[in-house]
Amino acid sequence: MIDKIYVFDDVIDLDYQNKIKNKLLGEEKFPWYYIDDISGDDPERQKRGGFTHGYVNEYGIESDYHYLFIDLIKKSCSKIKIKEVNAILGRSFFQLPTNIKKEDVDTPHTDIPVEHFVMLYYVCDSDGDTIIYNEKCKNYKNFDNNYDVVDKTKFTIQKKVSPKQGRVVLFNGALYHTAEQPNHNVRCIVNYDLRDLSVDSHI
Repeated sequence: MIDKIYVFDDVIDLDYQNKIKNKLLGEEKFPWYYIDDISGDDPERQKRGGFTHGYVNEYGIESDYHYLFIDLIKKSCSKIKIKEVNAILGRSFFQLPTNIKKEDVDTPHTDIPVEHFVMLYYVCDSDGDTIIYNEKCKNYKNFDNNYDVVDKTKFTIQKKVSPKQGRVVLFNGALYHTAEQPNHNVRCIVNYDLRDLSVDSHI
C-alpha cells in the first residue's frame, strides 16, 4: 500500500486531457446523474447536490466510458511503480459553483471498507481544493456504511491539492479526505479506488 501522497501534473498529454474534458464537459451529451449529497451517505448529511457517473462498481464495469480512463490509470500508477491494479470503484463527480464558504468543507470520509488507494484526476482548472487528513480509518471491520464513528472536528490537514487540468493525486485510501465546494468554476473529477497488484483486474 502506498504510504505518501503523490501529486503529478500532466501525467497524460494535452490531447488526452482535452479528450477527457470534451467528453465529460463538452457539447456531447454525457450522461450525468443527479445526487442530493455529493459528500456521500454519511449520517451527518450536508445535502450538497451534484452530479455523478459510475464507471466501475463491485460487480464490474458499469459504463463504457470506463475505457476512456484505462491509459490514465496505467500512466498514473506507473509513476509510483505499480504495474497492475484492480479497479474496485470508479466514478466522476461534477459540481456547479456555490456560495458555501471555503472553511465549511464537506464531511471527511473514506470511500470503501477495503484496503485500496485512491486516484483522483482533475478534468479542468477549478477552485474547491481536495483536503487529505493525517487521520486514517483504523478498522475496516467496524466500517459501517462507509462511515466509522470518529471525532472529525479534531482532524489535522496533511495536504491540500488544488484542481488543475491534468493533475493526478494518489494516496492511501484509508486516509480521511474531503473537498471544498467550488465558488467560481465548475469542479469535475475522475475518482478511482484501486487495489495494488490484483490478479483479478479490470484494467
